[in-house]
Amino acid sequence: MYDIHAHVLYETDDGARSREESLEMCRVAARSGTKVMLATPHRKDVTENLSVSHIVQQTAELNAQISEIGLSLTLALGMENHLDETLPDEIAAGRALTIDSGPYILIEMPFFGRPDWIEDTLYRVQRRGLIPILAHPERIEAFQRDPDMLAGFIERGMLSQITVGSIVGTWGEEVMRFTHLLLRRRMAHVMASDTHSPTGLRNPDLMPGVGAAAYIVGASRAVAMAVHIPKAILNGEPIEVESPIRRSDPISE
Repeated sequence: MYDIHAHVLYETDDGARSREESLEMCRVAARSGTKVMLATPHRKDVTENLSVSHIVQQTAELNAQISEIGLSLTLALGMENHLDETLPDEIAAGRALTIDSGPYILIEMPFFGRPDWIEDTLYRVQRRGLIPILAHPERIEAFQRDPDMLAGFIERGMLSQITVGSIVGTWGEEVMRFTHLLLRRRMAHVMASDTHSPTGLRNPDLMPGVGAAAYIVGASRAVAMAVHIPKAILNGEPIEVESPIRRSDPISE
């Protein structure tokens, strides 16, 4: 499996608190079958408190230690880029990172509200030749209120990443129901852990999500969301997805 959203870098954001915790997160991920974990520190935290060179060095050091202790896992580097009007310029300046230096970029929408610059900013990112992957849309108020907004972005070539915990109910019944709706309406393309610690509700094990999603979309699609699609994203390969089912379209609930 391939996890493209993980707060595994220590003392960087609200994820891993120490080097030991980072390595334990990697152990848990490797034991559950994850081959590559994408470190996605919050852009805001890196910009305000650290630097891109710092997280590049930390990723390299952790990979060396992972190899030393014999884990079958590799860390790649990206960012969870919060969406604001500066994002396209920050990408150009090298302060907003894409996924493993490839054409995909993980973007977190505002959790609340619907600023009028959202669409234009995302399209400006696309005009740079990048493909936005929208992080945890199931927890974003704008999408909860208007799923067709997400459908429109997907129709324009964007992808969405749901969180394992949302599929199994970590974020509550309402978020879980909406996540299942996104799955049934073909608005969820990849699942990731969004892990913040080696244990507890936000651990890095993807398998519970694969099992839960299989009941909704079938085993083949569930496996693709944890294996084939995120692997293609990490490799910078093109991905074709089915058209989303809008609210007005019939669906078997």
